[in-house]
Amino acid sequence: KFRTMRMITGLDFGYTNDPTALVRAYVDEKEMKMYIVEEHYERGMLNSNIADMIKYKGLNKTEIVADSAEPKSIDELKKLGITRVKPSTKGQGSVLQGIQMIQQYEIIIHPSCENFIVEISNYAFDKDKKTGKPINKPIDDFNHLLDALRYATQSLLVGRVRVMSTFGLGI
Repeated sequence: KFRTMRMITGLDFGYTNDPTALVRAYVDEKEMKMYIVEEHYERGMLNSNIADMIKYKGLNKTEIVADSAEPKSIDELKKLGITRVKPSTKGQGSVLQGIQMIQQYEIIIHPSCENFIVEISNYAFDKDKKTGKPINKPIDDFNHLLDALRYATQSLLVGRVRVMSTFGLGI
């Protein structure tokens, strides 16, 4: 069944307090379903450990979208043979855009992805300190695999985005 779907892979770097989180999913864009099939969730990983883990999982020839906040780590992974790793695109509003993209899909999680299940069950938005009402900002907790998935979904946008010509618009 997955042979006809698009595979996406994302990587969120961590080390001491936060885990390094890798997620692999298959996306059925016709049915709007996302199948979470594999995760890695571990603290204290050096970039060489991350590269070894990716190779062990057979993902070293796979496009992996990684946290762009760590360009040095991305460059190191490339030197260690993970040549298709690329930085995520970040900018104002990119977190909410990524969350909204994921929310369009029904998410089916393989039972072996226990950390993903914990994260998605505990993911929450912050609250206004005065009013107590939710605000459009996720809490920075239970979000490592979800951040990795958010990075991975950026590869789904390729081909969907069209640049409008400015010809004839008086610009």
